[in-house]
Amino acid sequence: MFVVTLFQSVLKMAKIGLLIQRFAQQELRNSNAIFSLGLYLAGITYLVYMLGGQNASDSVWNMLLWVVVFFGAISQASRSFEFESGDYFYYYQTVAGPKATIIAKLIYNSLYQLILSVASWALFSWFYGNTVYNPGIFALGLALGCIGFSAILTLANGIAERSGGNVTLSSILSIPLTLPVLKIVSAINIQAMVGAPLEEVYELVGSLFALDIAIGLLAYLLFPYLWQD
Repeated sequence: MFVVTLFQSVLKMAKIGLLIQRFAQQELRNSNAIFSLGLYLAGITYLVYMLGGQNASDSVWNMLLWVVVFFGAISQASRSFEFESGDYFYYYQTVAGPKATIIAKLIYNSLYQLILSVASWALFSWFYGNTVYNPGIFALGLALGCIGFSAILTLANGIAERSGGNVTLSSILSIPLTLPVLKIVSAINIQAMVGAPLEEVYELVGSLFALDIAIGLLAYLLFPYLWQD
């Protein structure tokens, strides 16, 4: 029994790995979207810099960073199920199943948004200077924030796609849910910028981690019901 369970787990992990690889290949083929997102990051960061962000305080620096990351994440996540509609829907249902698909999509979107966040951090450090005294805590906040954004936006866009691709519905569902994540991760990053030790942000990190787990489980449990024919 244990061997069978282990084999099934390995098989599911292999499917998830192949799906992540396929998502990456699809994204690389869509070079226009990648170029547009990169142009957005560089353009909006430079625009904020030119409009008076040179002497921004820590709180303003952090706020501007998350504004850029947040709208970049929404732009990326809006295409989450671009290749999973029509005939591709039946392909994924048959080959992988909804549970493996949503796990792979959550992992892929989290990694994509983490790259987006790190690129934004690098651009802000280049234009404004790096004022983060504790980069480890700051990076932890970025990672947990990206996981939370990924879970919320992926679930919202999955619902919207099965409702006829209604972008307005996706925004209505996702923006209220992202506010608690954004508030907690912003507080963690402010603590990192002023040099607070990890002991002082345990509670915030624990709250954000628990929130990410809850949202991820919600997406995992709801997705099979949403994506059934």
